[in-house]
Amino acid sequence: MLTRRIRAGLMTAVLTLAVILAGQAAADITAKEATELNAQAKATLAKFKADTKGSDAVFANAKGTLVCPKITKGGLIVGVEGGHCVLTSGSAKPLYYSTSAVKAGLLAGVQSYSMILVFNSAEALKKFTSGTQEWEVGADASVAVAKVGAGGALDTTNLKSDIVSFIFGGKGLMADVSLEGSRFKKQEVKA
Repeated sequence: MLTRRIRAGLMTAVLTLAVILAGQAAADITAKEATELNAQAKATLAKFKADTKGSDAVFANAKGTLVCPKITKGGLIVGVEGGHCVLTSGSAKPLYYSTSAVKAGLLAGVQSYSMILVFNSAEALKKFTSGTQEWEVGADASVAVAKVGAGGALDTTNLKSDIVSFIFGGKGLMADVSLEGSRFKKQEVKA
């Protein structure tokens, strides 16, 4: 009986989180939110560069950089995730995106983390930024996940891929680290 209540409570929490994240992903952002996101992205990028040996070379050759200061995910068997991102380089002005995903499988827990996508080719960047449609990892492009080794040094195996993802600063526990199915949708800034 107690197990059933706990399961029902967790499913209710997951569904509530899904509704909240879906609402955030669909909404445009205000100028104030854009300013806050720019500041968070700048701090996230600075922290990553300070903590990761060899990152300056990655960004020096990048055609574009998308920074997601905080992505939150949670779930129990069915999981959801969402957050906001800003393209800090690769366009004449910052471009804003929401990210979201719904996943199923062996998922359990709640987690928040930061993510940086580095676009190493002009074609990959153009495909990501063109139009207003959603862009999905796995469907529209494959993303190589870079690994940071002991001592904060980058594993250079995947750094030459068209799009490289850096995931870091994780807080919480979650038994899923996949980017597959993550969607990015361009957002307009409303005054």
